[in-house]
Amino acid sequence: MNQLRNCYVFVFEGYSDWEPALAMYGIGTFTDVNIVTFSLTGEAVSSGGKLQVQPQASLAQALEADIDLLILPGGEAMEHGANTELIPLIEQLLAQQKTIAAICGATSLLAQHGFLDHITHTSNNLEVLKMMAPDYKGAAQYQDIPAVADKQVITASGTAMIPFAKAIFQHFNLLETENLQFWFNFFDNNAVLPEMLPALSFHFFYQRYETNYQGMMALVRTAIREVYLEAAKAGLEVCGAPAWHYHNFDGQPDTIFTLDIGLPVTSVLPVSAPWHCETLPPFNCVSMQHRGQWDKLADTYGSLFAGLQLLNKQPNGYTREQYLRYNFEQPEQNITNIQIGLQ
Repeated sequence: MNQLRNCYVFVFEGYSDWEPALAMYGIGTFTDVNIVTFSLTGEAVSSGGKLQVQPQASLAQALEADIDLLILPGGEAMEHGANTELIPLIEQLLAQQKTIAAICGATSLLAQHGFLDHITHTSNNLEVLKMMAPDYKGAAQYQDIPAVADKQVITASGTAMIPFAKAIFQHFNLLETENLQFWFNFFDNNAVLPEMLPALSFHFFYQRYETNYQGMMALVRTAIREVYLEAAKAGLEVCGAPAWHYHNFDGQPDTIFTLDIGLPVTSVLPVSAPWHCETLPPFNCVSMQHRGQWDKLADTYGSLFAGLQLLNKQPNGYTREQYLRYNFEQPEQNITNIQIGLQ
């Protein structure tokens, strides 16, 4: 496993400040990794966006440092052969099996000095890379995709700030950190995002149980079948997916909690005990769809609770699971909507 303790970020006059920003924020905010900015001399620089940056170190100090990840942003200077003073540091880190992450023009620097000749990589454009690096011999290894990680080198195009950050996070297994994953999901196009929307009022036909975890598991595949049968007997029209509503369930195996198992219906009709039919009020919640087997539901709950912590929101002890699609023979096809009530 690649271990990340110290991340060094090279800054120079006119560097493209947006390119490493997402990766730096994610690492700096959600991990205990030490981030150090450095310039060639240690003196202040002005970024492409006119951001005045006072680095914490110089190249000479970086050469003596314990670095696990070196981030190289792009910028016009990189594309035109500047910053060759970095080459000994790059060589040193690669020899130590450390990681280099280069984006945009910084990939030109790597290509100009042969670092991309024998690994899969990307850049802004293959033909442009050939022009910027006349001695470049890695065209057969070039991939026209936003970001590539191969061995200890990560490369990305200048418009791929998000894939660049994701490649870094994945390389160091940082997305296993729930808070980081929840935050980054708002940028990742492939992620299922939580929603902060009120759950609307609806009519609900259900049976109530006082149970614990073991008792709850015994109700799987039996309780909802009985609800369908009783709904038909009561003359109720079902209008939605089966749902389990949890009251004060803390996930502990011996905790007794209240569980309502039922179906949305089009109207409220009189029913006999132990059945209930009533209109449930709207409530504020954070919701997210879980796709796949139910034994992985805890992962989605973990992301939601991590998000609540980030958003400084408190759950109110009421949770719904709506089974939009369920298939016991092919559980990977399941779609479960989770709603966690908010105080």
